Amino acid sequence: MSLLRQGKAEVLTIYLGEADQWHGTSLAVALVQFFREQGCAGATVTRAVMGYGAGSRLHEDEVWRLSSDAPLILQVVDQPERLHRLLPQVQEMVSGGLITLHETTVLKYTHARRTGLPSRLPVRQIMETSLVTVRPETPIAQVIDTMLTASFRALPVVDAQGRLVGMIGTRDLLAAGLLPVRRGIARAAQALDEQTAQTLAASLEQARQRPQVAADVLNPQVRSLRPEQSVREAAQVMLETGLRALPVVGSAGRLLGMLTRADLLQVVVTSPLMNSQASSPTQPLRRTGDLARSSVQEQPVAMFMHSDVATVGEETPVAEVIDALLGSPYKRVLVVDQQQRVRGILSDVDVLLRVQAGARQRWLDMLAGWARGKPGRLSSGLLQEGTGSVRVARDLMNREVVSVLAETSVQEAIERILHTRRKMLPVLDREGRLLGIVGRSDLLHVLLEER
Repeated sequence: MSLLRQGKAEVLTIYLGEADQWHGTSLAVALVQFFREQGCAGATVTRAVMGYGAGSRLHEDEVWRLSSDAPLILQVVDQPERLHRLLPQVQEMVSGGLITLHETTVLKYTHARRTGLPSRLPVRQIMETSLVTVRPETPIAQVIDTMLTASFRALPVVDAQGRLVGMIGTRDLLAAGLLPVRRGIARAAQALDEQTAQTLAASLEQARQRPQVAADVLNPQVRSLRPEQSVREAAQVMLETGLRALPVVGSAGRLLGMLTRADLLQVVVTSPLMNSQASSPTQPLRRTGDLARSSVQEQPVAMFMHSDVATVGEETPVAEVIDALLGSPYKRVLVVDQQQRVRGILSDVDVLLRVQAGARQRWLDMLAGWARGKPGRLSSGLLQEGTGSVRVARDLMNREVVSVLAETSVQEAIERILHTRRKMLPVLDREGRLLGIVGRSDLLHVLLEER
């Protein structure tokens, strides 16, 4: 994610003089324009009364002077990757002065105006540029290890010139028999008991020994974006294809970045260029449209939820819970009581974490068949080993359910889903009863319809 959001960020602080110049214009103005053109979250210039720097020259602002060389302090708060990328140009522009960089925590950063996805904000402003890639000749062992640790579930394959030649996704590795289970399950299994971790490690080691390389498993039919395309166009492509991440390719096919659904949703929360009418990066931002009209982001999320939700009761036997998981498009099942109040949520990872250690291998075997498109049935008796045996949904469910109320605005739902990193949110009434469900794609579709 290249846009500013809650969490760790960095503050770039530049101390300079009001009289400092860059190519005939005020250095402070030139720097602010540069940061805006590069898509930074924001920049603030503060004018001080007095100060001195390395040269011990006193800079002061005296009201009777026609011109001033008062000290200026320029601060930019943004993602570390972007600031570090811009530092060489900043250092060239600031010939004299002080530049500091330190970590900070962002508590909140939002827009004054919420109006859907802008039509003129280019993909290059929000794409992730800090990428992990592999080459066509990369050994399959390295591909597997990289896939398990990379931030994206789709791994770009580039040639020596940085041109995109294909993508490797989790499904590609599953189809080739190189991953026994999906990536999330593999990561969870590695952190569990020693027996489960060793079982997974043995399966992965067999795959690592195979003589294949990245070129043998990559998908050459890649849907990509151009950096100048708008975020609205990118959202349309994602919804049409069902893809969760898309590579951004420049001239001569060079890979420039990656864009995800979360990046697009983040636009309406923290985009530095929200005004869709802006014709240039340096045009002043202003509110647009009729402020009295309620935007789609201010409407209740219940208007856009799906009411058809996979649910089970607290006393539902494990075998039936598994069947419900297999049929759920979200690969999630909500656990409700007799009054339809939500009591918990279940995923394949929740099952892995909560079954007894001796039963985990059987569950992993079933998930492996599920990943290969050959789902099997798992008798609940196979999970009942030792004390605290797992028999019903209540024994498996995760009680920490992140949800929203029906009257919660679309904007608030987007902020909740991004802050908690959830793929979907149950929608409840004020008594905690389940009304429906809303996912990332649903919210993206809502934003795409807003104009």
